[in-house]
Amino acid sequence: MSDTPRARILAKELRAARAATGMTARELARTLGWSEAKVSRIETARRGIRVEDVEAMLEVLKVRGKERERLVKMAAAVREPAWWEVGRDLPEQLSALIDAESRAKRITDVTLNVLPGLLQTRSYTRAIMESVDLADEEIEERIGIRQMRQGILSRRDPVELRAFIDETALIRPIGGARVMAQQLRQIVSATDEPNISARVLPVSMGVHAGLSGTFVLFEFSRSRPVVYMEARSTGAFIDEPDDVQPFLDSVELLEAQASDSEGSREILNAYVQQYERETE
Repeated sequence: MSDTPRARILAKELRAARAATGMTARELARTLGWSEAKVSRIETARRGIRVEDVEAMLEVLKVRGKERERLVKMAAAVREPAWWEVGRDLPEQLSALIDAESRAKRITDVTLNVLPGLLQTRSYTRAIMESVDLADEEIEERIGIRQMRQGILSRRDPVELRAFIDETALIRPIGGARVMAQQLRQIVSATDEPNISARVLPVSMGVHAGLSGTFVLFEFSRSRPVVYMEARSTGAFIDEPDDVQPFLDSVELLEAQASDSEGSREILNAYVQQYERETE
């Protein structure tokens, strides 16, 4: 399998490993007895990446130990399609987003108008999906995909999720009072887990560092952080360090500006009680 998000990431890592040695693609090809075109196809993910080819490249590039093991595992994983690549024709943007979520060490979600997708209940997601012109079958598929994405929070090595939630997302009764009460109870319950935090940005504070727009920051064990910004029907990843730095700065400010964990739970629980009263 080639030209998938995972294949492109591996190809980028292999290019970086070669560049670190000062070896050109032509020199690497000559040493391996390959054509330069073959090296180019591998390093641009235009060719199916075989484990044995990666092992040969790493041997010549003198990549050893845990780094070699990591890259060989990546090569093996590329040949095994992920759940979102099997039997689904997902937009490339969504596939790349799910891939980033699956590889991240920590995800920071700064949200203004709706609650974080990785913490949404099925009913809350359905209410959002029903607000646009989608067929029932497509709505159900999107809900199912979003629920499967949430598995990264409860797997054996769970992703850390930090959510900064503007209070306006709590005020907006998406799906009605019953759906909101259930949704907010779930968020409170989720924060009992050590890898999940939800911090509220109260309306009373006025401005804060997240008001310029919703974004998701992905941090990885070995790769540099990237930012994902979503628009109405598309999205974009930002990965240049100078472009990512303002978002890192914003997150640092939000850490100081948001209500602490205990205060945020109190705010969330107050809204739960409010919505529950409305259902009586």
